Amino acid sequence: MVGLALGALPAAAGDVLFTNSAFDLDAAGWNWENWSAAGSSAGHDATRNSPVTGGSATSGSLQLVNNFTAGGGYQQAVYTFQLPAPEDFVGQVGAVTFDVKVDEASTPRVEGDYGWLEVILRQGGNWDWVGLPGFRLEGTGWWRVTFPVPKAGVDSIRAITIKLGDNDLQGPITLSVDNIAYTTHPDDVVISNVDNGSVDFTPAGWSWENWSAQGVVSYDPADTHGRSTSGMARLDHQFLAAPDTYQQSVFTFLLPGGDVNAALEYDTLNLDVRVDPTSVPRATGDYGYFEVILRNGSGWDWLSTTVDGATGTRISDTDWHRLSVKINPLANQTHRLTFKVGDNGLLGPVILNLDNLSFTRNTAPPPPPTLGLAKADAGLTLVATSSDTYGRHNLYTADNPEDPTRYSFVDSPEPVSYSFTLDRFPDATAYPGFQAHIFLVPGTPGTETSPDWNQPTLAYMDIKASATGGNATFRFKTDQAGNNTELYGAGEPHTVVNSSTILGTWTLTAQGSVFTMTAPDGTVSAPVDIGADAANWFRSDFGPLLRVYFGIQPNADGNKGQGVGVGGIRIQRGSQVLVADQFTGSELDPILWTPNAAAGGVQFVAPQDAGYIANWTVPDSGFLLQASPSLTAPAWTTLEVTPTNIGQKRQAVLPPSILPTGDQVYLRLFQPDPEPPTEN
Repeated sequence: MVGLALGALPAAAGDVLFTNSAFDLDAAGWNWENWSAAGSSAGHDATRNSPVTGGSATSGSLQLVNNFTAGGGYQQAVYTFQLPAPEDFVGQVGAVTFDVKVDEASTPRVEGDYGWLEVILRQGGNWDWVGLPGFRLEGTGWWRVTFPVPKAGVDSIRAITIKLGDNDLQGPITLSVDNIAYTTHPDDVVISNVDNGSVDFTPAGWSWENWSAQGVVSYDPADTHGRSTSGMARLDHQFLAAPDTYQQSVFTFLLPGGDVNAALEYDTLNLDVRVDPTSVPRATGDYGYFEVILRNGSGWDWLSTTVDGATGTRISDTDWHRLSVKINPLANQTHRLTFKVGDNGLLGPVILNLDNLSFTRNTAPPPPPTLGLAKADAGLTLVATSSDTYGRHNLYTADNPEDPTRYSFVDSPEPVSYSFTLDRFPDATAYPGFQAHIFLVPGTPGTETSPDWNQPTLAYMDIKASATGGNATFRFKTDQAGNNTELYGAGEPHTVVNSSTILGTWTLTAQGSVFTMTAPDGTVSAPVDIGADAANWFRSDFGPLLRVYFGIQPNADGNKGQGVGVGGIRIQRGSQVLVADQFTGSELDPILWTPNAAAGGVQFVAPQDAGYIANWTVPDSGFLLQASPSLTAPAWTTLEVTPTNIGQKRQAVLPPSILPTGDQVYLRLFQPDPEPPTEN
C-alpha cells in the first residue's frame, strides 16, 4: 500500500501511522477546501502535541481553524489531504483513527458541544465522498476518535478529508489533530475504545448489575497502549474475603449502535483485559473465572460466548491479554455485553481493566441450517432450553390460598412423600452431570427459576445418572439467600442413595425433621435428621407453607438441549394422596402446576398433538419451515410454528393437524429470495 510511511511516534498494536502522522515538523499536504466556511485554515502548531508513550514532548500537531460565525443555519469547514497515489482499503484498512483536541478559546454551541466531526474517504476518479460514522465533540481535552471503514466501495482512495459541521454554531472553533493512523484489522468493527471519558463520571453505557456482589465501574484515563488521549473501563469487583463461598460481580455495557444480529454479522467479540496489580488473588493464585455474555432480545436472554470451547477463562496474571470470544449462534438481537467475574474462594477485591472492544466480521456467509426430525412423545417433557449452563427448568405446585399448608411436612403427624417418576433420562456417559431434582421451598417464593440459589431455606433431592444406574443426594440449607454453599458444604449432614436404574420413581420422604430417599429399585437411604431448629426454618411468616418444585438442570454446555420424560408426580401424606398426575390429559393442569423455566423448558404434548418435533441449527435468519405431501409433485406450504431455542438449535412441535394428510410428509427449510427494491 502506498503512503503508509511510519511517522516519528510509535503506534498502538494494529495501527499503521499515516503519512506525516505525528506532525513533528509541519502539516504539509493538508489544505482547506475553499468552498467551505470562509477564512478557515489548516496549518502546523509546534506548541501543541498529543503525547503517546515514547513520543517526543516537543512534537507538534495539525491545527484546523474553523472560522464559523454566529447563526442558526448549517455551517461546515472541510480539509483534505491528497494521497501520493490511490490506495485500496478493501481488506487492508479497517478504520482511520487520530487524537483530537478543541482549543479552550473556541466558541461552543448553545448545547455546549463543539459540533459534529467526520472523516470522509475520497473514492475513485471523481473523488466521491465515502462518509464514515462521525462524533460529537464534547469538552476540550485530548481524546482518541476511531472512524470504521466500510468493507466495499473503498478500492481507490485518493484523499482523506476531515470535516467539522453543525447547525447553530456560534463562533470559531480551533481543532488540534495528531497521530493519524490506519487500523490494519479491517474485519474488526469498533464497539468502544472507551475514549473521551472523565474520572468524575461513569463511562457512557456502563452499569453494575445490582443483584450481584457490590461493584463499581469507572473511567481510567490511561489506556492499553499508554496513550493519555484514550482511556479504559475500570471494573471494581468488591469481593469479600470468603474462602468457602461463591461470589460473582457483573457489569453490563449498552451497545452504542443499537441491536445487532451478531450471529449473522460477526464471528468473534474482541477486547483487551487486564487484572489490576492491586487485586487480591485466590489461594490458587488466579483472580477468578471471567466470562463475556451477550444479552439478546426483549427478554435479555443470557447467551454465553466461548473461548476454546469453554464459557470463560481464568486470568492468572496482571498482564494485558487480547481476548477473542466466539459469538453464540443464537445471538440474533444483541443489545448489550455483560462481563462477569465469579468463583468460589475469592479473598478480596478484583479490579479489571477493559479496553478496545470490537466485533470481527464474518468473512464468509454462514452455513445454511440443517434440519432434523423426531417422533414427539405425548405427555410432559422437561428440556434444558436456557442458554445458562446451570439454568433450572421446573414446574412447581400452584399456590393455593384456600389450602396453603397442603404440601408441607412441618407439624404433620404422618410422613409426607414427594415422588418424581422419570420415563426418559440422558445417558450418563454422553451427558455427565445432568440432573433432575425436587426442591422443597417454604413460604411464597418469587418467580425465579433457581430457588436453590435465591431463597434462604430449601431441602433438595439431586438425582443423576451413573454408569451403573443412578443416584440421588439429599441436601438442605437454612437462612442463606443468594448463595448455595450450604448445599454443597462437606460438613452438612447429606445422604446418598444408589440405584440400579435411573428410570422409575424417586421419592423424598419427610417425617418431622427426618428425611429419607427411596430409589426406583427400592433402595432406601440412611435417614438424615436436620434437627428441630433447621426444620423450623420451613415455617414462614404465614405458617408452614411449602412450594414443591420438580425440574432439571444441565450442569454442562454439552448437556443443553437434553431433557427428561416425566411419567408422573405424586405427593402423599400418610395414605392421603394430595396430588397424583401422570400428565395424560389434553393440557398441563393450571390448578395443579405452574411452569417455571425458560421458553420451551416445560413441554406438554397432548396425545392428539403427538406428531413430530423438528429441530434445526442456527443461524437461520430468513428461513421458513415448509411441508409437502410429495417430492414428485411438490406443494410446499409454510408451517405456522413458533420455535423455541434448545441449546444452540431451534425446535418446533408439529402436531398432525398442521401437516399435510396422507402416508408421507416431507419437510424443508426454505429461504425466499429477497424482495426487489421498490422504486420511488
